[in-house]
Amino acid sequence: MAVEMGREICGNLATAASREWLCTNGIGGFASGTVAGLLTRRYHGLLVAALQPPLGRTLLVTKLDEVVEYDGIHHTLATNRWADATVDPAGYRLIERFTLEGTSPVWNFACADALLEKRIWMEQGANTTYVRYRLLRARAPVTLTIKALVNHRDYHATTRGPGWQMRVDSI
Repeated sequence: MAVEMGREICGNLATAASREWLCTNGIGGFASGTVAGLLTRRYHGLLVAALQPPLGRTLLVTKLDEVVEYDGIHHTLATNRWADATVDPAGYRLIERFTLEGTSPVWNFACADALLEKRIWMEQGANTTYVRYRLLRARAPVTLTIKALVNHRDYHATTRGPGWQMRVDSI
């Protein structure tokens, strides 16, 4: 059974942010978020891994911020709400349709006359989240740029910016 929501829900931030989805991997890990793409809970994330199954859940990938370039125009798919309540970018406005197929959330984003599908699922028995993008229609080339927002914290905690430094090692 699939759950489907159109623009009447997806285009209303309060409504779309109050609807949530959840994918699990069977060993304590999960991915979760809102239909709007807005993170409203500390437990939302693209990869919350059970590093010591079934406990020891750690947020590793918070979300993806995607930008579609189509016909010379940039369309931001992400939605963020900042501390001062500003919503920017407002990618939820581009959601044509959201469906939940089993436990796989699927978004269709309308970028002018192009339509892009985004699908999320987790591999059972592994701390792996997959995100697949599929171009459903376009009359011109499309470029997709993706930025991964990563973290490493206990999923009950929150990350504080001041004094925190990420170390990245090339391997």
